[in-house]
Amino acid sequence: MTRVNHPSDRNVAEVAWLYYIKGLNQAEIAKRLNLSRPTVINYLRLARDRQIVGVKIVGTHFRANDLADALCERFGLEMAYVVAGEGDERDVTLQVCEAAAHYLPDFVEEGDVLGVSWGQTVSFVSERVPWWPVPDLVVRQLIGSLANPLLPTSENCTTEIARRLSAQCINLNAPAVCTDRELAARLRAEPILSEQLERLLDCNKAIYSLSPCTFDTHVVQFKIATEEDISYYKSKDAVGIIAGRFVDAVGEPILGDLDERMIGADHAALKGMQGLLVVSGLSKLDATRAALLGGYASNVVLEAALAEALLDRRS
Repeated sequence: MTRVNHPSDRNVAEVAWLYYIKGLNQAEIAKRLNLSRPTVINYLRLARDRQIVGVKIVGTHFRANDLADALCERFGLEMAYVVAGEGDERDVTLQVCEAAAHYLPDFVEEGDVLGVSWGQTVSFVSERVPWWPVPDLVVRQLIGSLANPLLPTSENCTTEIARRLSAQCINLNAPAVCTDRELAARLRAEPILSEQLERLLDCNKAIYSLSPCTFDTHVVQFKIATEEDISYYKSKDAVGIIAGRFVDAVGEPILGDLDERMIGADHAALKGMQGLLVVSGLSKLDATRAALLGGYASNVVLEAALAEALLDRRS
């Protein structure tokens, strides 16, 4: 191997192979290939940058056993990952998203169809998923598109997760919300869109977050719902919003005009998927409890403070 300023993928891969597969240390690799140790270190960095090597932290690293076990028992979950959560609200959210991102390649399996929701939390997860190919994986967008360029949209999240897992990406080519129910009904009846919506039922797994049913929710901020919509759903005792769908305190669907104007997975479709819920913040306590009671998640990643609140009968 010769020293070059821009090493080929083949040379970089050789160093990565010796380090990660054969177990040689950096000094041994440098001696074998007649390289300097700093060059070996640089090649290992390039192996990650060029996606030659994928690094994934084992999910059990994030699991706080006592809290996780109690959550699984209380809510009938398959798995819970509880992050200690240190720092301010944003720091905690990023820690939860980091854990979820590294768990996601273990959550999906060969041949799965993964539905992807939208929002800041799902976007943070998508940006942190390790490069880890999953054979024959399909990733589908669960809710239609939004025009706001500042919004972490479902199609962006879907595309990024599919890219990092080397999966087939299928976007939902429709607006998330229409101005009236008649227009939405006509669009849903279009053959190409009707087939796309029907195929959402192929999703056996999903990743999503949620928000409380409040006037400052991102669902209002990004004009999916109006304050009048929120007032209506709150009057029907809605406490949470999952992929644009409203639920009450025990996870039962709350329906209204907005549901007729939305294009995406409905309550029944979401409940039919094995859901990975990624959530942080005590402001989402009631919504999180509703999602778990309603059977919208079989796996959850959250921080310790929220986990403790969910397990507190007084909360």
